[in-house]
Amino acid sequence: MLKNMLKATAFATTLALATGSFYTHAFAETVYNRGSAAEAETVDPHKTSTTYEADIIRDLFQGLVMHDQKTNLIPGAAESWTVSDDGTVYTFKLRKDGLWSDGTPVTADDFVYSFHRLEDPATAAEYASMLYPVKGAEDFNTKKGKAEDMGVKAIDANTLEVTLKAPTPYFLEMLTHQATYPVNKASIDKLGADWIKPGKLVSNGAYTLAEWVPNDHLKMVKNPKFWDAASVKLDVVNYIPTEDRSSAMKRFEAG
Repeated sequence: MLKNMLKATAFATTLALATGSFYTHAFAETVYNRGSAAEAETVDPHKTSTTYEADIIRDLFQGLVMHDQKTNLIPGAAESWTVSDDGTVYTFKLRKDGLWSDGTPVTADDFVYSFHRLEDPATAAEYASMLYPVKGAEDFNTKKGKAEDMGVKAIDANTLEVTLKAPTPYFLEMLTHQATYPVNKASIDKLGADWIKPGKLVSNGAYTLAEWVPNDHLKMVKNPKFWDAASVKLDVVNYIPTEDRSSAMKRFEAG
């Protein structure tokens, strides 16, 4: 599971390092308070620009592939994939039980839209280069090509085909970056910039965004629609920006 979903036996050490706290009450929710080195600027995967946002976005969204706790590549939103003999065509099979937090299916078209949005010059994505190995991606991002010329195609609802401009052995590793995660087109079309607000954000990861009080805390709650919700052991995760380590320690000691 995600990096912050730690086994109970490792909580004490890990949480101390993260200047966070873990607690549970009988017949109540399990809550993890964790420190963040600074305030997140956004939870939009395509507009992320700092490392502070990475863990938050990984909790809210899930890309095609991800890392396990030993940094091995494992399936994410895609349950499997194949690579052509020449190393340029990746075919991803999406999970049929993959859902957005509003209950709608996560489809190959969602990834086509999201990859186009990441490269769209209008998005001004800091990490657009994460998809530069994809055919036509850099040209579109630098206004030398069009979105439809990108090597990203939905074969059917659960099959995504990605064509690279040249063999790129580390391409799957690049897909673990939060900037390559999918976003919900219907939500963005309806809400515009407000789509990332608490209670409105539609995500496909282990958690949904419940509260966000700038410079105080960001609260996320377990997403019951997540395909692997049964493995998510924490009901609530609170990210608390604590640039001052002494303040972080005081929060930790206070629980």
